[in-house]
Order: sequence, then structure tokens, then C-alpha cells
Amino acid sequence: MKQLAAAIIVLSLFSCKKNSTDNGGGTSLPPVTTDSFTVTVNNGYGTGKYKTGDTVHIFSTAYTDNQAFDQWSSADISLVNAYQEWHTWFIMPAKDVSFNGAVKTITPVTFQFEMIKGRDRLKPVYYFFPTGHKGFVYLLHGTGGNAANVVNSYEFKQLYKDLVNDNFGIIITEAEEATTGVDANGDGKLRWAYSPYDSVTNVDYANIKAITDTFYTRGLTNRSKLRYSVGMSNGGAFSASLSALFKYTAAVSYCAPSGTPVAQTSTTPFQFCMARFDNNDNVGPQGNADALTNSNLFASRGICSKYFIKEHSPLYPERFTRRGDITLTKSTAVFNELKAKGYLTAKNYFIGYSDAFTAAYTANPASYPEFNGLNALQKLFVLEQIDLAVSDHQMYSDFNKATMRFLDKQCQ
Repeated sequence: MKQLAAAIIVLSLFSCKKNSTDNGGGTSLPPVTTDSFTVTVNNGYGTGKYKTGDTVHIFSTAYTDNQAFDQWSSADISLVNAYQEWHTWFIMPAKDVSFNGAVKTITPVTFQFEMIKGRDRLKPVYYFFPTGHKGFVYLLHGTGGNAANVVNSYEFKQLYKDLVNDNFGIIITEAEEATTGVDANGDGKLRWAYSPYDSVTNVDYANIKAITDTFYTRGLTNRSKLRYSVGMSNGGAFSASLSALFKYTAAVSYCAPSGTPVAQTSTTPFQFCMARFDNNDNVGPQGNADALTNSNLFASRGICSKYFIKEHSPLYPERFTRRGDITLTKSTAVFNELKAKGYLTAKNYFIGYSDAFTAAYTANPASYPEFNGLNALQKLFVLEQIDLAVSDHQMYSDFNKATMRFLDKQCQ
């Protein structure tokens, strides 16, 4: 696996000047060596000593439902990979640097919910249309998920907060198989169906069309508004085919390479957001490579496409406070427990994948008293944050601003 840390350059400042007065006989002064410099992070995490050439990750402090991350500022802002993302990284220079993270106040997103008629039955739909919205985005769940999962997902929430703050409308519904609980195509999964590729015989495309037409009829939005889709995993692959079929303005896939046939034919600009160590059976290293190939295939046809891949990053003691329901004291205690049990490297990168920790905890919960003291939802959140740090198969908010830029401007 690719190591994130770059080669370490040790800078040594040597003094060869003799001092015959002060050290009795002209012996040389010992060399003065500087092998690390200080990173200071205000309103965030990552403060510490780093060697020149190290990859340094910085993270915003946690923020609430009525806040969104704004941007990083610094005299050395040109160093960072993405100054508008809540989590970013840079290569440590041979000097001290500091960064300030800023959050901004926003109006919390309050979805309307109702059952809206699809092709065959009522579908659960969550929606929000800001006044004067410039377009609307369908957010699409992954395999085994549903509409409520998207609404309640912490990472999806950060995305739809940012989208609404940028004046996009949001529509969230679910696959027909998720609504019925029936594996209609017999593939062993409950998820979106990509084929047949039409909006009459394919119930998922037909449902999207019916729900959209309902909002047009009600005047909540109109046909002049731009249309987009963003999906995770199976929802990401569905985003590719959905946006191609209905000729959306742009679309995004998280953690799914999508299909080569779509990349060969679609005229909709498409962005891939992958995870470096995605361990999903349908993705993995080959899926990441396929996504890059498909992105290049789009581009070779003159269709705008971008490709991002999230690298792994270290955990930090405050990471589990991010949602707001785990205290700083408890987050630090869980972090220290992981460290003491040997799950973190010296630089606090998680070793392997979270399933090894889950198996060990399940076998002997009492040996993990801090983690065991969390409620079920908090435990799931800790595991999700570990997966995100590992860069495994999870929806993530690390490229929110990149996604919004793509929806807004594509490759302009």
C-alpha cells in the first residue's frame, strides 16, 4: 500500500567556527540540528511537531447543525491541498506554520417528508427547495440503504447542508427494492436497478421521473431548474446511469467506478470520488483503477470528468466528538484505548480495517471498557470514523467543496 508519509529530510545546521576564548582551547561547538518544525492549528486539530517532508493532516473543530465549514486561512495557505475542505493536508516545509479554521453560521436544513406516488406505489420522499434555488440534487443511498439512512447519515448531512447553503434543492428517495423489501432481480441485494435502461420498464427510473413531475406540477420547482445526482456506492453507479438517461447537468459517484458503457455514451459531466483503501468486494484497488479509466474515457470523448481519491489519515483524540453526542473526555478515552490495544501506529494511523477491532470487541467486550460504555449508535459512529480515517468504503464529506464546484461549474 502506498505510504502517505513522504521521505523525511533532516536539516542540520552545522557550526565549524572555533571559539578559543570560551571553550578552553579552540574545540568545535556541537552541531545544532533542527529535525522538526511546529504546526499550529487554531479551531481545529493537527497541532504538533513534524519533520520536513512529512504529510500533515489538519482537521476542523466539530461544528453543529447550524454551522458549516468555511475555509482555512494562513500566510502559507498555498501549501494545503484544498483550503476549503474541513479536512486537508500538506507536505511539511522547513519552517513553523499555522492555520486557522473558520466555520460559518447557516440555516439548518429541515426536510419535508411525505409519501409520493411512484410508478406502482407510494415512495418515501424527503425534500427541501430553498427560495430561488438554482437547481436540485437527488441524493442516492447505497446497497441495503434507504431514504432515511441518507437523511440521518452524518457524512451525507454535511453534504446536503453545504448544497443547500449554496442554493441547491435536495430530493431524497429510495430504490424500489428498499421500499418493498423484495430482491426483485434476485441478485441477493436490495438496491437500485441500472437496467433495463429506460423510464418505463425500469421502476427506479420511472419513480424518479414520477416524483420529479410531482414537484413540477406543484410548482415547488420547475423544468428550467438544473438537475443533478450524487450517490454513494450502488447509488453512485445509479447516479451515473440516471444522469445519463435524463441528461442531468452533472453527477457524482462516491466509492463506485460506475459502468464503462455509461462512460462510453453519456453526455453528462461526471465526477468520481473514490477511497484509496476501499475494501468493498465490488470496488477495491481494481474498482479505483476502473473509475480512473472511466473518468479518462469521459474526458477522451470531450465530456467533463474529474477524479478524486481520498487518502487515509491519522485519528486524533477529538475525532469521535464530531457528531456532538460523544464528549471530549469520552472521545479521548476511546482513542487512548485503541492506542493501548495496538490498533494505531506511532503516528496514529489505524492498522488494517475496523472489522478486526469489531471482531475482537465482540469476542470480549469487557476488555474494551471505554468503547463498551458507548450506546449502540455511538459505537457505530466510532466505527464509521475509523473507516473514514482508513479510507475504506464509506460516504465522506472530505471533498464537499470539490463536489459543489463540479455541480456548479463542471470543468469551467
